[in-house]
Amino acid sequence: MKRWKTWVGVAISAAAIWWAVRGVEWTLVGPAMRGARWELLALVFVLAPAINIGVRAVRWRILLWPVRRLPVSSCASATAIGLFANNVLPARIGEFVRAYALARRERVPTGTALGGLFLERMFDGFALVGMLWVLKRLVELPAWADTTVSLAFWIFVGFLAFQVLLVVRPGTVIGSAQWIRKRLFGDRFEEALEGALATFVDGFHLLRRPGLVVVSSMLAVAQWILITLLFWIGMAAFGIAGQAGPEGALFTNSITALGVAAPSSPGFVGTFQALVVKSLEAFDVDRTVAFTYSLGFHAANYLSVTIVGLVAFLRAGLSWREIERSEVEVEREMAEEFEMEIEPTLEPDARG
Repeated sequence: MKRWKTWVGVAISAAAIWWAVRGVEWTLVGPAMRGARWELLALVFVLAPAINIGVRAVRWRILLWPVRRLPVSSCASATAIGLFANNVLPARIGEFVRAYALARRERVPTGTALGGLFLERMFDGFALVGMLWVLKRLVELPAWADTTVSLAFWIFVGFLAFQVLLVVRPGTVIGSAQWIRKRLFGDRFEEALEGALATFVDGFHLLRRPGLVVVSSMLAVAQWILITLLFWIGMAAFGIAGQAGPEGALFTNSITALGVAAPSSPGFVGTFQALVVKSLEAFDVDRTVAFTYSLGFHAANYLSVTIVGLVAFLRAGLSWREIERSEVEVEREMAEEFEMEIEPTLEPDARG
């Protein structure tokens, strides 16, 4: 809890909760929750792990196909453990836990595993931005949605451009990054920086098969459409599916998915509620109903994915100490892999 990004996440979640509950009529929250259709929330509870863990595991396996043909079960187990870690631990450590859990179970380089996850997230971003781009041409959306779409698009384009530049001119990029790190932080964060650069390099290598890229992109869109369906089922449970419509479910899903990428408390508590309430404002959904929906729908998703992840964690024989130190271990292993792969290609001044 001493890590700065943990406290930043807690502060953001606290501010988000404060904003989300403004104007909520608390006397109506209880009756709205009791009046929800619990059979539909139960359906969300059952489907959430299959979509969030199962489909994501298949996508990860496809991205890692050029390196090793992994069983879906291994990718699913590591994915479940990673999402479980995101739900119970601070600082969004889940991606490191996913890579660590897979590398511990299968003979796959840690950097490659995390590089595949980076690509997965990048495909997620482009899929979400693309769906929002299509949606804003079909229905009228608030002005802030256009800003969000543009900002997110250029962020992901920037990541892709940096990834390509790192592989084309590794000496220049690495030398510049190390120079900036030394000027700002001295000898600190060397392994973290090299680990981050290794993620870009390994991710680019996985892009060398266009067929896999196309399949992965299509699966990313399919996954987010299925998650939109979960949002819509949850809205039906609280009686707002007709008012918001499928377009409201798609908009809420996309904005929420992009927004929770920011630091927050474990399980995105607070930020999820604020983003849902803000998104449903565009469809004139009552704030109290929107907030109640955000609580019930989030709980169904959170509990189901966390339970499945906990089972996978126990079956994998991991310890809490391994989970907590996974980020450090992954950064160290990736720095070693990175030095072995990149050192021969660097210019003499960049090696220093």
